Amino acid sequence: MYEKILAVSILVLCLIVIASGKIERILVAMMGAMAVFALGILSAEDIVDPHGPVHWEALGLIFGMFVMIHVLREVGFFRWISLKVMILARFNVIRLFFLFSILSALLAAFMDSITVLIFMVSLTLEITRILRISPIPFIISEITSANIGGSATMVGDPPNIVIGTALQYSFNDFVVNIGPLAVLAFCVNIIFMYLYYRGTLAKSKVNSLEFIKVYKYLRPPPETAIKDMRLMKITLLIFIFSMSLLVVHNLLGISVAFIGIMGAILTMLACGGKFPEMMEKIDWKTIIFFSGLFIIVGGLEKTGVTADIASAIQGASGGNMLLAITLIIWTAAVFSAFIDNVPMAATMVPIIRNLSESSGMDQGALAWASCIGCDIGGNASPIGASGNIVAISQMEKSGVKISWREYCRVAIPATVIALLACNIALVLRYAL
Repeated sequence: MYEKILAVSILVLCLIVIASGKIERILVAMMGAMAVFALGILSAEDIVDPHGPVHWEALGLIFGMFVMIHVLREVGFFRWISLKVMILARFNVIRLFFLFSILSALLAAFMDSITVLIFMVSLTLEITRILRISPIPFIISEITSANIGGSATMVGDPPNIVIGTALQYSFNDFVVNIGPLAVLAFCVNIIFMYLYYRGTLAKSKVNSLEFIKVYKYLRPPPETAIKDMRLMKITLLIFIFSMSLLVVHNLLGISVAFIGIMGAILTMLACGGKFPEMMEKIDWKTIIFFSGLFIIVGGLEKTGVTADIASAIQGASGGNMLLAITLIIWTAAVFSAFIDNVPMAATMVPIIRNLSESSGMDQGALAWASCIGCDIGGNASPIGASGNIVAISQMEKSGVKISWREYCRVAIPATVIALLACNIALVLRYAL
């Protein structure tokens, strides 16, 4: 009992400090991991164990994705796509609102939402300044769309990578089981966002046809956004090849970590002389943060805390699949709204496993419910997901302020409606 209290205390304290923003989250995670070792909750043997608390499969895939996406970002791939979309929309505000949201969701399904939002927000701020309209409706819709789009695939959101690799699900499993739910949630979300902001969007008085003529002379064509066409094409081919391997990795008997690392190595080789510069800019802090986080959550699993939570959910649901799915979705969503959704996903893994083993419930149903809760629940607050924090920080650096109240006033009802739709869909599939 004493060790359980210590393990829970370490996690809660770390989450409080991370949410406060007073200390860099990587430092908090490393201090928490150190405390887990110092107090004897975990040992060195637990870390090297392939089935231990550190999800090496997830870290390998995340590392590979970070390398490939970073290079695509550096060569201008995202800006090129965004400029193409602007021209497609003919700079019509309503069309841009829908297309930017769709683009955020599609890109986030295959690339980390932080990278997607960095470029979408930058482009949105530039365009809305020219159109003389508030960027807030666009950016909130892009944030929520990216988190929902990321839920559609195994590589779209870090929570999916954590849950998928730990519970041995494939890329195809996510596309087939969560993909339709993500489409449903996106449709509900974008309709709500449009209805909420339609008055603001209608305020733009820019003549689209006249603006296009001016833009052609004042702005470069999309192709000029690409800094290195050769490297972009090679990296895209490597990325597509890696995605293809993820689809069939179960049939080939290869791990997702191997695919991620292989993609990273091929991308590094393609960079040639640019390799050292590219490596310096990789988001190493996030990878180290995940490692520390896995160790902290591993302490909960080792001491039996997660088994106790699984028993509590089983007891509360009475073995009823409908109640279990609902409890998991909303428990994951509520916590993910106020702490980064990655810690919540890591915590849910052993809970799902224990609950399925002890009750005989379909582990897949519980896993999909957890992914939906973590991914979409992160939309409800400015700190619910890393992408939210990055996007809002970019806005503030550009002089656009948005308060917690303003963000939550639209994001919370949008999140609740999207989660309700997914909850009903999952219940209809698994519990009835």
